[in-house]
Amino acid sequence: MKSLLIAASAIAVLAGAASAQEGPFRLGVGTQHIDTDGATFDTLALRASYDFNQYFAVEGDLLIGLGDESVTVGGTTFNSSIDYGVGVYGVAQYPLTEQFTVFARGGYIYADVEGSIGGLTVTTDVDGWAFGAGAEWAFAGPNAVRVDYTRYDFVNGNGNADAFGISYVRRF
Repeated sequence: MKSLLIAASAIAVLAGAASAQEGPFRLGVGTQHIDTDGATFDTLALRASYDFNQYFAVEGDLLIGLGDESVTVGGTTFNSSIDYGVGVYGVAQYPLTEQFTVFARGGYIYADVEGSIGGLTVTTDVDGWAFGAGAEWAFAGPNAVRVDYTRYDFVNGNGNADAFGISYVRRF
């Protein structure tokens, strides 16, 4: 009886891990390094994804700024930071193997940024198109590591940025 219970438990655990690997939902947490024209920022990147099939998904990002950056423009130094950013993307993905997938994504981002100089603080928002590519490696069942690059092309003359990220991903 004890052997039967152990065997049934092992089958249940393996079936749960297999279904978790095949699940359409993904949650990720990681870091993203954003390089703008004149400043670099580090953010905490939280991501949620839904796979419609093995080739197409939709995902959302929440970026939370980690500190500020001193920037000098025309001899004047001020501090700037990213408070938060929210992005939504369509994702085209292609599984090269069972564990390794490459992808390209495109979408739109909105970010709340802040700058301060001499006790005066100004908060504004920037938004624009975002597109990039990356890869995800499932190293143990539903657990994966993701690396990606995203190009932000902000509208209204707000410049552009290159972002490089790495994150842990869990499939459900």
